[in-house]
Amino acid sequence: MPSIQELISTLQTIKHSSEELSNMAATAGSALNGQANAIGALVRGSQSGQTAVQAVGVAARSLTQAAASMKTLGRTCDNYIRSAQK
Repeated sequence: MPSIQELISTLQTIKHSSEELSNMAATAGSALNGQANAIGALVRGSQSGQTAVQAVGVAARSLTQAAASMKTLGRTCDNYIRSAQK
């Protein structure tokens, strides 16, 4: 069974990774959202174009939700680390 210190070290690694993933997902979601808006301006009036824009919008929202989930994971790791150090 791992020691408390080993668990804390592993949680710190997970927290760091989750923060990096959160930032990457948020950046990608924002970029996709901007691209969806730009594409939307180009394909106005085209049913298939609007469908594509909606699909990109769904992907952007999914990335934003993933970023929020990664932030939650990081906070959960922090809470556990604080509890383990008591």
